[in-house]
Amino acid sequence: MTTITTLDGKKHEMKKIAGRHWRILSEFIDNAPEYTDPAFLEKHAEFIAFFFEDLTSEDILDLPLEEILPVSVAIRQLIMERLTEKMAKIEKNASADKAQ
Repeated sequence: MTTITTLDGKKHEMKKIAGRHWRILSEFIDNAPEYTDPAFLEKHAEFIAFFFEDLTSEDILDLPLEEILPVSVAIRQLIMERLTEKMAKIEKNASADKAQ
């Protein structure tokens, strides 16, 4: 499943979400930068850059300020959705098997 993200008016294809991305997400959440952290945006830019072949954290920092955090949030939501959608299907099928 390919995900296209528009940043600063340009379309970028995200990498295929793999198991290793869960670790990246988990570590980012565990070490979530605070707004008072001087490297707050740099940390978000590094996180975002993990998910694109054609973007670096420096590219992300060159985006309009209002685009950076929404992309970070969207990536976190996407990973959680991908993980839970499959689990929901498995649970639904397991429940149907029990009912039969």
